[in-house]
Amino acid sequence: MINNKTILYLHGFNSDGIGYKPDALRAHFKNDIILAPDLEADPVLVQQAVRALIGENPGDLFFIGTSLGGFYAWYFGALTGRPAFLYNPSMQPHVTLDDRGVGHFKTWTKARDYHFKTEYLAVLESMREEAKERESPENLNFFLATDDDVIDHLMLPAEYPDANFLQWFDQVGHRFSTFADTMPLVEELMRG
Repeated sequence: MINNKTILYLHGFNSDGIGYKPDALRAHFKNDIILAPDLEADPVLVQQAVRALIGENPGDLFFIGTSLGGFYAWYFGALTGRPAFLYNPSMQPHVTLDDRGVGHFKTWTKARDYHFKTEYLAVLESMREEAKERESPENLNFFLATDDDVIDHLMLPAEYPDANFLQWFDQVGHRFSTFADTMPLVEELMRG
């Protein structure tokens, strides 16, 4: 096992930093630092919080994210030049969240109330443009569900033909129910 690495897990929309996926990371990567912050709805606050975590944890850093967290993992991976492991990522959250993400919500696990505002969509679009300019396909690792009922990923193989890794998984859904089973593969990819 690789030691002395930091894995920053970024959760999806309507979720938080506790639960099955951070637990799976901690169980598999026992000798490493796993950070799983609760992300705010406001992407500007997400940028501030994650940049602070990056600054506090220099060194061997990896980003893992699911859905909207996959977008954030891609964004911060592009900015830092570090590998990103993207599970059913929302690569265009300004589009996907415009359809279903504006309004008042409660997080799944902690039942924390929050409001996702329309103006956040423009911030996400700007972040996407910045990441597209700086991304390195060799740092991108895609884990995609064939049965994702939230996000259509069919364009990703054509958009990222030079991705380090792109694999489809059957019967895992948008929440990627077999996340824990992919940890050995993630570890292997981290080793290069």
